[in-house]
Amino acid sequence: MVDFAEFKRFFLFNLIGALIISALVAVVTVLIGKFNEVTLKILWTLSMVIVHSLISLAFIWDDEKQKLSDNLAFFVNMSFLVIVISFVVSIFGIWGIISGSVVWDIYQTFFVVILSSLQGNLLSKASGKEGYLDLIVYANYLFIVVVALMFLPVIYVDNITKYLGEFYFRILGAVGIVDGTLTILAIIFYKLYKYKHKKNIV
Repeated sequence: MVDFAEFKRFFLFNLIGALIISALVAVVTVLIGKFNEVTLKILWTLSMVIVHSLISLAFIWDDEKQKLSDNLAFFVNMSFLVIVISFVVSIFGIWGIISGSVVWDIYQTFFVVILSSLQGNLLSKASGKEGYLDLIVYANYLFIVVVALMFLPVIYVDNITKYLGEFYFRILGAVGIVDGTLTILAIIFYKLYKYKHKKNIV
């Protein structure tokens, strides 16, 4: 099993190395005084290294506090994986390995993944309490996945209405409503469960 705390530190140390190298190249470029397209890409790379290093540092700091990581472990770990992939995607985008439109599509996918993982992680707090509550939570997990997967064609397919038709969005809307309704029901029943067993809840 992957030790995410160690993985986070490993990634951060790699970013530190990349930051130092990028900074050295940037300093040499500035001193030489020749600014061109490559120089601009180097400076953008440096900025991406700095941004991702700061975000990663926040995760390392959180490990010391152990509050968010303990309560939302799945969401935190998924978010960190997104940061790692985001760093690679941003570098590929800067150096033209992938197009700007693809980068934008990938970042929209990141948004869907992070929201879905947060929703799923919050729902997990209500599982293992009552049989009926478990059924709601597991059904909600299914609809979370369905909504996330249905968003992918919307993100990646240009003029999706032409290929899938307007009815696709009606289905997406209906599935989203069921998803939201199940989440609200899970919250309500979980609150009722806590109220009923408040003496046993720490």
